[in-house]
Amino acid sequence: MSFTEQKIRLVVADDHTLVRQGIVQMLRQHEEFDVVCECEDGVALMQAVVRHNPDVVLMDISMPKMNGLVAIDRVLQQRSETKVLVLTMHDEIEYMHALHRAGAKGYLLKESSTDQLAQAIRAINRGKTFFPDVLLQSLQKEVDQPGDNTNVLAPLTRREREVFFLVIAGHTTKDIAQLLDMSHKTAENHRGRILKKMQVENTAELIRLAARKGILE
Repeated sequence: MSFTEQKIRLVVADDHTLVRQGIVQMLRQHEEFDVVCECEDGVALMQAVVRHNPDVVLMDISMPKMNGLVAIDRVLQQRSETKVLVLTMHDEIEYMHALHRAGAKGYLLKESSTDQLAQAIRAINRGKTFFPDVLLQSLQKEVDQPGDNTNVLAPLTRREREVFFLVIAGHTTKDIAQLLDMSHKTAENHRGRILKKMQVENTAELIRLAARKGILE
């Protein structure tokens, strides 16, 4: 890397300490990357984005305090120019769709190689996207066959998807209202609309549906 090139500033968020430290150690072997902060939950991630202004956020989906989907929304509200790369063990298409719609620029499985991770970071830092072929094919199918949508989360709005993931993670309506900075009544209304759109009667049925679809953390 030449002296005129700026390093890519990274924040890494993963609640598994050994995994996170391993990722950070690998990234620091590349002189083009500068890991400015490590985080173990979604709330700390939001604070780190405000404090450090990273170019790229590398984050897991499943994190304490705040689900990754919700954290992406919060991150992009704080700093819209930051690019988000999701690094996860979840390979379900519903997760990919939800995170793509939330504003993530890339989605990579933890089983990927070091070279793939570095390639993904470089790509999204340049303004490109880095998604699995299965998602790209599914997105194209939505365009070609709009009436044939098998994505279970498709009926939900962006805000409803945020609430959905918090509900199935076990958060109460009060928790959701606080995390998403909304009134208790608004959170209740979102929950009710989700149950109706997903054609279930209560939270227990919603969780069972999520489990069947492979999107229960």
